[in-house]
Amino acid sequence: MKKIVILSIVFSLVFGTMAWAQPDGRRGGERRGGDPTERAERLTTSMTELLNLDEDQQNQVGDLNLEYAMKMRESFQESQGDREAMRETMIALNQEKEEKLATMLNEEQMQLYQEKKDEFRQNARERRGKRRGKRDSASE
Repeated sequence: MKKIVILSIVFSLVFGTMAWAQPDGRRGGERRGGDPTERAERLTTSMTELLNLDEDQQNQVGDLNLEYAMKMRESFQESQGDREAMRETMIALNQEKEEKLATMLNEEQMQLYQEKKDEFRQNARERRGKRRGKRDSASE
């Protein structure tokens, strides 16, 4: 009888912890970035604050962000795990998006956008390097 009670407590803890870890039920890429609408809204909000967008620019940039968030999602679903195909598609979509973005921003805003994007990429590389370093030292 004691074993049954202990086993039921253990199972409750394990499954309760798993349910708590994913409270909104999203999986994979959805959990990380949210749905395309949420991602586009977050990006538009941060760009509005960073670049001091006026209302017209904010609307244009918001529409552009949503359009490309949807395209990214579609390409991710179509790639079906082919990382190289996804990478090529993402590069092309980002380049296309930035060309359109350049028509919406003034020169100063575009320069600031590029600087922040480069800074973000550098920080991401550093974070990846640190994670790889931890993984490599853990496997030794």
